[in-house]
Amino acid sequence: MAPPFTGRSLLRLPVLPLRFLVPLLAAAWTVMPGRVLAQANTGAPPATSTPRSADAPVDPDRQVREDEVTDIRVEGNRRVEAEAIRRALRTKVGADLDTSRSAEDLRAIWALGYFSDVQLLAQRLPAGGVIYVVRVQERPSIHAVKLAGNEEINQDDLKESIEVKPLTILDMDTVRSTQKKIQEKYIEKGYFLAEVSHKIEPLAGGQVDVVFTIEENSKVMVKDIVILGAEKIPVSRLKDVMLTKQGGYLSFLTSEGTYREEVFQRDLQVIQATYYDEGFINVRVDKPNVSLSADKRDIYITLRVTEGERYDIGKIDFSGDLVVPKEELARLMNTSTGQNFSRSKLGTDIQAITDVYYDRGYAYANINPVTNINADQRTVDLTFDVQKGPQVSIERIEVVGNTKTRDKVIRRELRVYEGELYSGTGVRRSKERVTALGFFETVEINQKPGSRGDSIVLTVEVKEKATGTFQVGLGFSNVEDFIFTAQVSQNNFLGWGQSVSASAQISSLRSLVQLSFFDPYFLDTNYIFSADFFRTESNYVDFNRRSTGGNIGLGYQLVEDLLVNVGYSQEHVSVSSLSSIGGVLLANRFLSGVTSSARLSVTYDKRNNRLFPSQGFIHYGSVEYAPSFLGGTFLFARYSAYSRLYFPLPLGAVFKTNATVGYIQSLDNQRPLPISELYYLGGINSMRGYALRTISPSLLAPISASPDATIQSINVGGNKQFILNVELEFPIFEKAGIRGVVFYDAGNAYASNERFFEDKQNKLPLGLFHSVGFGFRWFSPVGPLRFEWGIPLTKRPDDQPILFEFTIGNFF
Repeated sequence: MAPPFTGRSLLRLPVLPLRFLVPLLAAAWTVMPGRVLAQANTGAPPATSTPRSADAPVDPDRQVREDEVTDIRVEGNRRVEAEAIRRALRTKVGADLDTSRSAEDLRAIWALGYFSDVQLLAQRLPAGGVIYVVRVQERPSIHAVKLAGNEEINQDDLKESIEVKPLTILDMDTVRSTQKKIQEKYIEKGYFLAEVSHKIEPLAGGQVDVVFTIEENSKVMVKDIVILGAEKIPVSRLKDVMLTKQGGYLSFLTSEGTYREEVFQRDLQVIQATYYDEGFINVRVDKPNVSLSADKRDIYITLRVTEGERYDIGKIDFSGDLVVPKEELARLMNTSTGQNFSRSKLGTDIQAITDVYYDRGYAYANINPVTNINADQRTVDLTFDVQKGPQVSIERIEVVGNTKTRDKVIRRELRVYEGELYSGTGVRRSKERVTALGFFETVEINQKPGSRGDSIVLTVEVKEKATGTFQVGLGFSNVEDFIFTAQVSQNNFLGWGQSVSASAQISSLRSLVQLSFFDPYFLDTNYIFSADFFRTESNYVDFNRRSTGGNIGLGYQLVEDLLVNVGYSQEHVSVSSLSSIGGVLLANRFLSGVTSSARLSVTYDKRNNRLFPSQGFIHYGSVEYAPSFLGGTFLFARYSAYSRLYFPLPLGAVFKTNATVGYIQSLDNQRPLPISELYYLGGINSMRGYALRTISPSLLAPISASPDATIQSINVGGNKQFILNVELEFPIFEKAGIRGVVFYDAGNAYASNERFFEDKQNKLPLGLFHSVGFGFRWFSPVGPLRFEWGIPLTKRPDDQPILFEFTIGNFF
């Protein structure tokens, strides 16, 4: 560090804010030749000085000019190197002192952000020349950042709000910004009256602690929402579309009742949009009245709505650059004459017309709805004016944001191609297909002008997410006692879009070890290759089943989203009875052997996301054939099918249905089907509310060959099954990945002497067991966890009134 400057003959520039300092600096330099400098000329150069700057070495024999800078000295610096300060200066050794340049010096040093005070001083030397002195006072460094008073929100929850970091230079702008963000976080959590302040605590060695003091006060809850003037649309409907809700007994779990200003402003717009969709084009939502209770714990909100009159659609016409007849455009309209005016339907109609032009290459087509309001008739005439713009082709397609995933994995999902005309439907479908891969958090396809007026460039911008998982879990269940799970999987192996996984599940009733590989574009072709190798052990009510085997499959996409797959399976099965039950009657059912089968399946998949779908459907059907010429000992044909539908609902909810049917037929009339290949329902993955694999046809059999043996009911499985699952899934803590679910299940397994929807044993209506229930799902970092309570409506003597189960993995 440079020693302090001790000379007496100095001209000190006043230390003022920058906007005042620059003009004063210039004025001070103008008096240098006068009285002040005359007094300074009596002394010798200071005895102490910092090392001379080497910008421009001075020849000792050369005559030094009167205003020439012969040396630049830095004082007051502790951590910042003097040379770093000199490099920031515009004034250099060997140059003449210039007042305008000195003003730039001051700004440059201040802009470094390391100093709380900067002074520029000068001394004229007796032999000629000027010594330029930069005196600084460094800002302190931050030793630690502390929070005080935060009892309801811990430091981890506030971590993203804290921009001030230890071991950095103190920046008061950052401190104030952090203070504001902490307060915003409290408001978001419902602490509307929270107060946040800061203080700087000096420490030795030029360091400080930054302390944010929080006075949380009481959490503010929305106690009541009153909407005045709503007559033609029910108040209950308006409240349903609002995210701001009145607080209740479960607000501490659901966060309902929390007041957030930005959310409330959104609610006002949604209320107005709701009226627009009902034809009230002159609706007005006045500024709301938001008041606090006397104890500052509750908020009361009053809204006043002026509805106006309802308007209907009058005439509909089209004008401008029409590339198809008006009649064809009219057929695309959701809006029709006589209907209530609806802004959302109008937006849908505009998009339908836009797609017509986009799909013909008019990427810049503009559809402007011109409205003519007839106040007397209360109608709105619509004219869709079209400006088609130039027809353009796709010059090139750029892929950005994929640091791991290879370009071709994304490009092969695109349905637009370089050199072809632009297609709006192709762009939309491309986005859906890339999103459905499940590798990315977000997918956006943007466009920009190409090198020619008739070309554009498409940019596919993705944000990757983690596709590999390693998870180990241990849990307990009233059905399976303990459950241990472990899985290592990579859904985008080495960025090639392949899936590789190894998993194990062990409980008191089952165990599974499995290795899987899936390649959706095998050897860069349109064929799909899959392979699985497994070892399983399952405990049924009356027997154990152990098996070792594998599957290989090869699929092909006939048309988009329609997949045909052929495969081969071989499984070595060992079955053992849990006791001597069955005697002679069931001796030929507990069979061990080998299944060697061929399989043909067809899948039609239109889900918007393969991992967590919220819209679309998937239909699946398969035939598994195990004849004697394939070398197996179990000879049968199995037919399976399922259909799953997904419907998005407001507020992030999803309505889902799953219908599954199965039928297995023996190919050997000399012996019945093995008991291990038949259908057993019950459990969290089929019929919730009923214990695992307890829904099954049964036979009465003696427990031994003794003539006086006790008769016992044995579950023998059905050769047919039907399952219906209906779910409503909705967000609870969306940021934490927690969603709630309510469900209804119906189904049964049918014996060979029964038809579908016929139960001769239990005499059930339509031959179905029924259950309802509720639960929640946590989409955790280690995978989706399901916690569900099922209530059997078709209750048997051994069934519990309510059955809790949990598992890892999606249902459907």
